[in-house]
Amino acid sequence: MRTSTPLPLSECRVRASLLLKALHGPDAARAREAALRLRTLPGFASVPLEQLLQHREDVQRKHALACIAHEQGFASWAQLKAAREAEAPALDTRTLFRGNLHGFLNRWFSSYEEARASLQAAPGMLFPYGPRQFVVCEPGFVRALGLDPSDPDWERIGHDWARPKDPAARARLEQRLRQLGYGEVAHG
Repeated sequence: MRTSTPLPLSECRVRASLLLKALHGPDAARAREAALRLRTLPGFASVPLEQLLQHREDVQRKHALACIAHEQGFASWAQLKAAREAEAPALDTRTLFRGNLHGFLNRWFSSYEEARASLQAAPGMLFPYGPRQFVVCEPGFVRALGLDPSDPDWERIGHDWARPKDPAARARLEQRLRQLGYGEVAHG
């Protein structure tokens, strides 16, 4: 039951719960289907189906999570979780614009598409600002934050924080910003 569409982490957790509920439930056909799915995991592959069904109470949530991760194309739940968390912007980028960072010609937009077009026309770094605005900042702004604008991770993310080419590179940049004290949730 491998799915091609990446599911959000919350949906993966729900599906794991449903899988476990089906396995432990009274409906024999649903329990059998759940057991077949679990047998795609290396730890259950050699267990005969009937034996797995007889000992289904021994199957835990961690096994169901691993099964969902496998169906999403990951070797483990930890890998799936890390990938999904890297995809989701955790840092409130509005915190970058607090303080005394005046004198920069940042370009503000009400849509991602406008900001992306501006980034393609002139260099900078694209950040979301809340849910509905986007900012393309000068490299000097990034330097004033305490980061090196020539860091290869900026190139890896395509200079686009909102939709990075490489989520792991953005995660590294985010970690550096957090070490510099950015990241508290902005209010207002």
